[in-house]
Amino acid sequence: MTGRQIAPGLTVFGPDTAPPLVLVHGIRLSATMWRPHARRLAPDFRVSTPDLPCHGALAARPFTLDAAVDAVRLAVREARAATGRRPLLAGLSLGGFTSLAHTVRHPEDVGAVLLHGCTARTTGPLAAAYATAGRLGDLLGPERSARLQARAMRRMLPPESAEAVLAGGFHLPALTQGVAELRRHDFLAMAAGLTVPALYLNGRTDLPFRADERRFLAATRTAGTPARLFHTRGGHLLSLTDPDRFTTLVRRAHHLLTTDNHQGDRKN
Repeated sequence: MTGRQIAPGLTVFGPDTAPPLVLVHGIRLSATMWRPHARRLAPDFRVSTPDLPCHGALAARPFTLDAAVDAVRLAVREARAATGRRPLLAGLSLGGFTSLAHTVRHPEDVGAVLLHGCTARTTGPLAAAYATAGRLGDLLGPERSARLQARAMRRMLPPESAEAVLAGGFHLPALTQGVAELRRHDFLAMAAGLTVPALYLNGRTDLPFRADERRFLAATRTAGTPARLFHTRGGHLLSLTDPDRFTTLVRRAHHLLTTDNHQGDRKN
């Protein structure tokens, strides 16, 4: 399926008459990672896939949380203007943290938010490990690091997902810049500022990013915001290792978050 480029770093799939989704990619990757999902979700949904700064078409722009929120805001507002509906905003890892920050700052344009693989505080050991990985990548150099990453992706992912990831390339400076920026912010405190329905989605084996999931859920509910925590089989790269399952979960999340405000946990 061929998307429409709406603006630099923003590609859209599906008709303007369909319910809008905005999907935000993970660190070092790009919006092309969502091509397998767009094939499955459109034409039932209008799928917007923005690049974050320091990634994809915006690789030349430095990563800051403010700039990342601006990139998501452009996609969200465009989706709402085109469809007349507030979209479901869904983000993976770095994209999830960015989606959380965006929704707290700009709740008026978001119908609901799906936060995948981003329920760990960014000031602890996990961030330190990612910072070390970034320094190692810098030592290896961009070409060698990219080759190693491409080899790993081809081994780990089904061909469709590997092709989509490789189409956008690997943006190694984003790891160093992104982790450094995330460490400057308290996303658990942000979770208490959510005012639109939220679903935290974690793979059962994604233990590092599940570390504070109950705290994130409780923080969101503290303000009376409907929030769910959903576990599913898989790990941090569930969206890429099993795009069929992930898109099924996105469809389910859209139904749950836009049709009721029940706050119970769900597991599958």
